[in-house]
Amino acid sequence: MANVVFNAALLELAQTAAGCLTGEEKEAAGEDYECTNKIYGQNPLALISNIGVVTGLLSAFFMPFIGVILDFTSYRRFIGMVFSIVFTLIQIIQISIGPKTWFPMAILQSIGGFCFAGMIMTSLAYLPEICELVGQTKHSKYLARFTAKQFTIQALFLMLVGGLSFAFGIAKNSTYTARMAMGLNSFFIAILFGVGWHKYMPSRPASRPLPEGLRSCTSVIVYGLKQNIATTKSIYHQYKKGLFWFLLAEVFAQSSVGALTTLAVVYLNDVVGLNTADVSLFFLVVLIGTIPGARLAPIVTKRSNPNVAWQISMVSLFITIVVGAFTLGNAPNKYFSFVWGFFVGFNLGWFYPTENLFFSCALPKGSEAEIAGFRWGMMAMAAFLIFAAFLLAVGTGKWEDILLESGRSEAQDVEIDDAEILLESGRSETQDVEIPNVQ
Repeated sequence: MANVVFNAALLELAQTAAGCLTGEEKEAAGEDYECTNKIYGQNPLALISNIGVVTGLLSAFFMPFIGVILDFTSYRRFIGMVFSIVFTLIQIIQISIGPKTWFPMAILQSIGGFCFAGMIMTSLAYLPEICELVGQTKHSKYLARFTAKQFTIQALFLMLVGGLSFAFGIAKNSTYTARMAMGLNSFFIAILFGVGWHKYMPSRPASRPLPEGLRSCTSVIVYGLKQNIATTKSIYHQYKKGLFWFLLAEVFAQSSVGALTTLAVVYLNDVVGLNTADVSLFFLVVLIGTIPGARLAPIVTKRSNPNVAWQISMVSLFITIVVGAFTLGNAPNKYFSFVWGFFVGFNLGWFYPTENLFFSCALPKGSEAEIAGFRWGMMAMAAFLIFAAFLLAVGTGKWEDILLESGRSEAQDVEIDDAEILLESGRSETQDVEIPNVQ
């Protein structure tokens, strides 16, 4: 959540560097004000999306390859720790964001996003093993509880940042607020990442043995690339009832979910008219909404199955996003967006645990890290490429100019059975087992 505050400050600094009005000056200029200035050859509004594009491309190219290496070695935990350390160092450096450093900070934001993707990929590789150990029903409850606690802590963090910014009188200064948020974030994650990787993420043996004769670093890298190609083919030919459709759905689902958590800053600032403090409050409302959504997820899953529960959550999220896109720009009060934010959060709280449960059950044995790399690479790239393409295409001119140059006036499913998905992934719908407490 610190990155939400950071992105808002980054956007405002880029607009100021381009000579555009920001904050209260922009509000005083009225709704008709539009800045067409560019900085470093790009629209300032495209900065956040371009950061995401770089992150997505790095993830798409490297995550599947890193994943297959993790499957053939016992370095899953070590690689996750390396990504966490680099990510934490970047967060510490970004405390120095300001008018003279914002562009290097934007570059670091892309690298930090890649490291964050690496942490998520290594963490996702543990999920199928947990699901196989405790059973589908219990795993569903675990994921829902984890999601609820995750979003609750994020909400508390935003409340802390907001409260301190008001207490120190810097709430209207996005740069100072971002510095404070990154400082607090660096302190907390340095402790929590250390505890998490040391205590809760154990080392795991290789999921698959390397073929005989492959021991040198070069031979392992070449074999990893070949394995990626073979996996890409097998996803369609061997797992087309479950995993193939899951990854395809991820491309479209994450293009909206990813935009909500990162690129929504641009929409809320430029179209809705929220300032930096308002954006922080908006995401606080979103996080509050995720808590009841996460509670609903295991209930729907138990009454149906992970496939149906995830489908319903996506349809509900789609309807919510469409309603907001067509109504918020013309709302009589910009704070109506907070009501929309609550329902967005509700659907996100429902979406994430059912998504991860489906992934845990449909993943083939022995390819946990590699497929997690495919999943994260595809969804990270798609989420931002789609948004950036539209932003660059329609954000370069006014609507009146577009109509003028065109010579026109303004007057003018595949049925998927869960049993088949589990069968093709090599996993059975295991019975729930009791896990004894270890003192």
